[in-house]
This record gives sequence, C-alpha cells and structure tokens, in this order.
Amino acid sequence: MELKDLIRGTHHLIEAKEKKRITQVDMAHRIGVGHRTYLEYQRGTNAPLAMKALLNLLNLLENDEIVKVVREWKEAAGQSNVESSDSP
Repeated sequence: MELKDLIRGTHHLIEAKEKKRITQVDMAHRIGVGHRTYLEYQRGTNAPLAMKALLNLLNLLENDEIVKVVREWKEAAGQSNVESSDSP
C-alpha cells in the first residue's frame, strides 16, 4: 500500500466515523498543512519522509504500543494548543 492510499483511506475512515463529508480544505486545516500540500499527499506527488519514517517505526510496535504512542502525541498536541491559546 502506498502512502497516498493510506492517507485517502484514513480520510474516508474519519468521514465514516463522523458521518459527514470532510473537504480536503477542512482535513488539511485539521492536520495543520496547507490545502495544496494535502492534495499532493492524496495524489502521491508529495510524500513526506517524516511520515514514512514514523509509519515504519510504528510498524515495529505491537498494536497496544501504537495506541499508547498516538495517545501520548494527542495529549501533547492538545496541551500545546492550550498553551498557544493562553499566550497573549
């Protein structure tokens, strides 16, 4: 499976989970990249090396370890968003 297929598939899973269509613009905003960049990810014309490296690392872990890593990332990201919004 190519990275672009994984990105598209994940986009569709999120749409199914939320029971609504999510535009590329909205999804790009959610993940913190520009619309054009996200479109390039989906087309496979831009495949970030860091994303590939992270997926390869996660592939070396067991499922529960992957969940732990993702949850820690989510908590840290939420914390940094709170800190950013507290700044004057």
